[in-house]
Amino acid sequence: MNKITDINQGDLLAFKANDEKYRVLLCTSTIKEKSPQSFAFAALTYNDREKPTAEKILSCEFWGIGNSNNDYFKYSEIELNQMWNIHPETKPYFLGSYGFVIWRKDFMKFRHNFEVIGDLKIVENLDKNGNGGMNVSDWNLIKDFFTDKINSVLTGRGQKTFRLKAIIKNEQ
Repeated sequence: MNKITDINQGDLLAFKANDEKYRVLLCTSTIKEKSPQSFAFAALTYNDREKPTAEKILSCEFWGIGNSNNDYFKYSEIELNQMWNIHPETKPYFLGSYGFVIWRKDFMKFRHNFEVIGDLKIVENLDKNGNGGMNVSDWNLIKDFFTDKINSVLTGRGQKTFRLKAIIKNEQ
């Protein structure tokens, strides 16, 4: 695996959890301008012994919620219509992701466990329109959580899965 030197919004990071199955995180935003630097991720539903490809990822879902329609972190009308066409049950609310925050100083200690498998053009503010998150700046926590706890914990926090295609920007 190539050593990861930088992470940007839309990057797809694959890793193996405790059960030796691959999981994928989608970078939803970064804070690089000031210290401490951090990365926010959405968890995808990929769970397979075969290493994911960017094409396979497109059929996945992400963990989040449809709960906001605030004035601070708006989506464009085109982005909203795409979300609502794919998930009409969320209208008039915005989709937002459950945030997994990793601090850069911690990520650098275990970056060798991740591989960038591609990137997607996603909507801005996905993590800001969600309603929860957690710090996952420990490698043991990450590989354990994604093996045994993700479904029960996130369901217990009111999170659901949504089709990834609902948040991918259509280049027009």
